[in-house]
Amino acid sequence: MKDTHRVVPAEPTPPEPSIDTALSAVRLLHAATEELFDAAAERYGINRNDLRCLEILEREGPLRPGRLAQASGLSPAAITKVLDRLEQAGYVTRSGEGGDRRTLQVRTSDRHARMRRDTWRPVADLAAAALAELSDRQLEDLIAVLTDLAEANRQSARRLRRP
Repeated sequence: MKDTHRVVPAEPTPPEPSIDTALSAVRLLHAATEELFDAAAERYGINRNDLRCLEILEREGPLRPGRLAQASGLSPAAITKVLDRLEQAGYVTRSGEGGDRRTLQVRTSDRHARMRRDTWRPVADLAAAALAELSDRQLEDLIAVLTDLAEANRQSARRLRRP
């Protein structure tokens, strides 16, 4: 008579929390974010530098081209090309007083606002749903850790830029 008992494999146990597993999760989030930014840039016919400059303008508001170059780490010549592309695509406007280029300001447009809403609102909704599962204490801890990781990245970028 055959044995009819089957051994059911145990559920794999998740790895023990460790610095290495946390760093792996951070790398996974970073890779997924890069993939998202690439897809957004491709969808709207712009490149990653263009998208980064739009994000800076969203965060900081209207800027002079020189300040945008500084904030993005791009050269003034590169910013001119970025702004030409973004203006041609209808995502920014450039305006100043008269012909005085010193007063020129770059602003995001209504078309950009629609693109932002259509692209990033669903992303924010999904993230908010995941974060809603956390307790207030967990949210506080997550905010602190993410803030510290962002500062670690900024410090690392400054170190890499040193001669």
